[in-house]
Order: sequence, then C-alpha cells, then structure tokens
Amino acid sequence: MGTAPPPPPPPQQNGPGFAGFPQQPPMPAPVPVPGSSPGFGPPPGLPSAPGAPGTPGAPGAPGAPTVPGSAAVPGSAAAGGRGGLRRNATWAFVGAILASAVWTGTVFAVPGIVGGGSTAKSLRGYHAVDRICDAGKLTAFRGKYKMVDNYPLEHAGRSESMDVMRCYALMKRTPSDSETTDYATLDIRAELHRKVDSVPEFAALRQYFEQQKYEITDVPGLGEEAYLAYGDEPTSSDKTFHDINYYLQVRDGGMTYSLYWTDNYQVGKNHTLDRETVRKAMLDDTRDMLKAIGGP
Repeated sequence: MGTAPPPPPPPQQNGPGFAGFPQQPPMPAPVPVPGSSPGFGPPPGLPSAPGAPGTPGAPGAPGAPTVPGSAAVPGSAAAGGRGGLRRNATWAFVGAILASAVWTGTVFAVPGIVGGGSTAKSLRGYHAVDRICDAGKLTAFRGKYKMVDNYPLEHAGRSESMDVMRCYALMKRTPSDSETTDYATLDIRAELHRKVDSVPEFAALRQYFEQQKYEITDVPGLGEEAYLAYGDEPTSSDKTFHDINYYLQVRDGGMTYSLYWTDNYQVGKNHTLDRETVRKAMLDDTRDMLKAIGGP
C-alpha cells in the first residue's frame, strides 16, 4: 500500500494591504465583524492589544463589551511595568482600526437605510488628491503632538463611481509631569460619490453613533451638514483605563468626510487634551483639508 500524499501547503496572502501592510487572513465567520478591514493594522515592531476580532490584538467596535481576563500589555501599569508607553501605543493603533469599524458597522446597525438607485449629488468642485494630509497640513494637531517617524500614511483610490482619500497619522506627546509617552491617532477619510446619493449613507452613520450612545453635537457652517460624535469608555477589565473617541462627520454635496481622533488616559495617572482643544483642532484641520480638495 502506498504512502498518502502530504497535505497541500497553506494558501498565500493575496498581496499588500493599506499602505503596504500585510493583509489579514480571511475571517471564518460568515458575517463581517467591525474592525476587520483587511490590510489595516499596526506596522511591524509595535505591540498589539489583546482580544481583537479579525485583526490580531485589537478590541471590538465602539460600545462593544471588553473580553474579561485579557492579558496585560507588557510595559503597562496593569502588567507591573514602568509607565504606559507601550500600552498607549497599543490603544492608539486600536483607534485606527475602530475608525474603519464604524463604516462596516453602520450597515449592520441600521439595516435598510442605505439603498441604491438614487441620484448622485454634485461634487461642487471637490477633487481627489494623492496625499490629503500633506495637502491639508494638519497644522492644529501638529501643534499639539509630534508626528511619529514615517507618518502620516496616505492612500488615494480613483474610479468612475467614487474616489477615496485616506490618511492615518500616529502622534505622540510627553506630558511634563510624566515619564511616559501618550499616543494619539488621526484617521481621515474623504469620499467623492459620483454614482449614488451620499445622503442616506450619511444619515445611517449618524444613527449608528446614536445607537452606540455617543454624544452628538451638530456643527453649523461646515458643508451642508456636519456633526461631532464623542465617546469615553473603559478599554479593559481595569476600568481606570479609558479611550476617548471623537468623530467629525461632514457632507457637502456628493463629498463625505470623516476625521476620527482617539487618545487614552488612566484615571488619576495621566491626562489627555481637553474636549474644547480637540474640537477646535478637528475643525481647523478639517477646514484646511476640505480647501485642499477644492472646497470653499
């Protein structure tokens, strides 16, 4: 009797993901999980957070419960290490993953709202650029944080139906009263819709934030409609660690824009920028971004 043939080798990944990072392996679950966008994750050499669906090391979408008993990140206070540099870096990258999660989660949280067959809105002079953050400068946030080397990461895609511009920035700030370094992230996405009406999708996204119990404030004088969604929630079984999440959403004709900013803090240990400072920085940098892509 002959020997059975060896099993076939495992399939190879299909190529690079966003900004050259490797794509994640396919999810086994039949329903997409928020936060599992392929190819978007921390660059090599930086730590991952425990417990992410779809992306190694990242937690679930905003509002999702944290898995109890998660292992402490080396270097964090929970792990008995010095300060929180590595932990802060971890949750900074988590924030970028959550930004992508919102776009996926909206469809499942608000079924039936996003539909096809409607007429696209005018683009009003907006156009795609290859490097939106480079064009928009990020002056306000650069004044608060130092950009980490090799950031921001930028990408643009163009098609007959929609142009997409994406920018991800990792920044760090060392408080004067601490030996640790606080990290924050910006995730910016602008879309130019040529074939479909952007209004229903924009409305669905707002309903998603409402369902996740975010605090929502309208922003007058920015596009046709704009609002800021804010959330502050514990990040682990240790309730003293918090993520702060801000989403600025703008629609002007067929252009939709999102600026997601996240930072973290430990109650009684360190601090982050106050809400008004963040709000002003988001609005100032957004106005520069929109002008850079042809806005008023």
